[in-house]
Amino acid sequence: MINVDKVYVLHYTKLKERRENIEKSLNHFGIDYELVTAFDQEDLSEEVIDEWYDANEEVYNSKIDPLWGAEQNPFRKLNLAEISCTIKHYLGIKKIAENCSNYGLILEDDVFFVENFPEKFNYFLSQTPDDWGAIFMGCCANLRVPQHLLRQGIHSYPVTHPASRGGDSYILRKEEAQKIISTMKPFNTISDWELACQLHQHDIKTYWWEPPLVVQGSENGTYTTTLNDDNHRQTHGGVF
Repeated sequence: MINVDKVYVLHYTKLKERRENIEKSLNHFGIDYELVTAFDQEDLSEEVIDEWYDANEEVYNSKIDPLWGAEQNPFRKLNLAEISCTIKHYLGIKKIAENCSNYGLILEDDVFFVENFPEKFNYFLSQTPDDWGAIFMGCCANLRVPQHLLRQGIHSYPVTHPASRGGDSYILRKEEAQKIISTMKPFNTISDWELACQLHQHDIKTYWWEPPLVVQGSENGTYTTTLNDDNHRQTHGGVF
């Protein structure tokens, strides 16, 4: 068991192997979870896209420029896979806001856990200062705490905005999830960038865990990412 109200797994239903693998791991650890499966890319009508996604370059620039620079990261329209993924993140965050008493964990369906994951999760959480609002426990795009900042026996490190470490695995407090869902829809960019924008907008205190407790299957070679296209964005890390 892990010290969290609920785990929400964001799942693309076409990828049955991913579901089988993550369910096997979560069941092995005795972790209660719920799959978030709505709005696969094949189900996105024009009406649904218009409801959720605002392809507005001016709004995009206003959100991205303070974090990474809009000129260095020019606007482009999201593809269906990216829109679907970002909707699923919103739905997972909404479930934390509405259903959790304290906080919940969001996982993408391609993560793999370290050995003794529950024990390490609970220990790292107990080490994290009480002022946290969001915690990233993965290493999407190999985003790591800089080596010179690491301290022996310390596993939780505060990060300033942009604070997102990708979207593969993160914990949110209920009250912070409520803030995010109040402003995230419609979104303007891909899930991990949108999450970084929301953390920045609401000035949510964020920590990264080191070493990471999960790795993405699309990072370790087990799976092929479903988001790739010729214009796929780069993932930007936090500032320490």
